[in-house]
Amino acid sequence: MRVTFFVLPLLIVMIVGSTSVAFAENYQIKIPSGASNSNAPFFWSEKSTGVTTGEITVFPGDSITWRIADSALHTITSVSHSGEIDGVFDSGVFTVGKSYTRQFDEFGDFYYFCIIHEWMNGVVHVVPNPGNVKSIDNVGSGYSHDGLGFRVKYILDTNLQNTVHVNPNDKSLTFKISTHSENEQITFLLPKKLIENLNAVLVDGVITAFETEVTSSGTKLVILITTNSAEIKIMGTKVIPEFGFLALSILSVGLVSTLFLTRSKFSNNFDLYNCKQFIIFSNEF
Repeated sequence: MRVTFFVLPLLIVMIVGSTSVAFAENYQIKIPSGASNSNAPFFWSEKSTGVTTGEITVFPGDSITWRIADSALHTITSVSHSGEIDGVFDSGVFTVGKSYTRQFDEFGDFYYFCIIHEWMNGVVHVVPNPGNVKSIDNVGSGYSHDGLGFRVKYILDTNLQNTVHVNPNDKSLTFKISTHSENEQITFLLPKKLIENLNAVLVDGVITAFETEVTSSGTKLVILITTNSAEIKIMGTKVIPEFGFLALSILSVGLVSTLFLTRSKFSNNFDLYNCKQFIIFSNEF
């Protein structure tokens, strides 16, 4: 089952281990035997999680199937927050072995209950899809000790550009969002050796609210964005050293090349000088 985005502790599991592609899903909620009794221990049972509150969070395009395992008649009828029937959806009366399915395409909270048994109620939360776990490899490869750079993971409904600007001078990383996003936030997992002590985030040049959590895998960073956000600049107290492996290698190659050329030029001049001296010496005889 897909993990809901508002449960922040579970995001760590998603961002570290998940590689699944998000498709519209169907969730199953069972009305258990005995649910028609107001003293029953619970009236709903979500198949994948076992949650018995009748409350569920889904993404746009997902659907829910309510299936009856009780011998009594039931309905799935939408109501307003105040409890009045609003006509958004209604299963009509159905009984054991039957089911009712509805797809949810719009954001919002959709409350429902059973007309026959009013104590049976629940709510469907439809929230923006946070997207899949994606990654950018070789970030800061020119500065890392092994020349391979770092892997940055993120959750978004669209992609970030693969080119990440690393600036050791102002201790920042700059990411660019490729296309329009429907999300209100983006989540990063930043390696500890890439950037330390995050202290500021700018979205399109404007200081923006963010939350951080240090984990064993790195720093989880949640940033508020808008649908039109294009550039994210993350700042800390330290970004990987300016003269890392690759930069040092380039400098070393440059020094060796300079010494080689200088030595070659010196050797050629010395050989030319000896040749001239030999000719002069020979002419004297």
